[in-house]
Amino acid sequence: MSEELTYSQIEERKEEALELVKSKAKYSALAAALPIPLLDVGTDMKMMNEITDEIEEIFGVSHDEVTKYSDDMKTRAAVMISSVAGEFAARKSIGFVVNKIGKKQRSSSGKFGIIPIATQGTTALVSYFLMKKLGEDHIAKCVDYLNSKIVDTSMQES
Repeated sequence: MSEELTYSQIEERKEEALELVKSKAKYSALAAALPIPLLDVGTDMKMMNEITDEIEEIFGVSHDEVTKYSDDMKTRAAVMISSVAGEFAARKSIGFVVNKIGKKQRSSSGKFGIIPIATQGTTALVSYFLMKKLGEDHIAKCVDYLNSKIVDTSMQES
């Protein structure tokens, strides 16, 4: 890091990073809403890499300064597991509920058109909130790291 930041500068950068996370989470949700197999997982992994890199750039820190290797791997694993589990849970729960409610409304072919739409919508919401949460957690790590640098510097001077 090239310069020491004040608390107010850290807060300004935090707000900028939060806006970035919201924007990237929307792209993740869009990918989850599209019925293309494995697009959601691949997009989530790509978005998480971009989010962490861009957050670190906003705060002016390196990845090694902010997090440990094991934390990074846990985050990546959480993204993959949550994407797959979210899609599975959405398909099973939405399908079950809609089938129970709409037995009388089904067509003669046995298909009920709202199931795919509700499933993809639920998957998109899960993906959005997951990506947002992971981004916010990384922002918190950066803020904590930078705040600790300010405290450490003030203690050394006194």
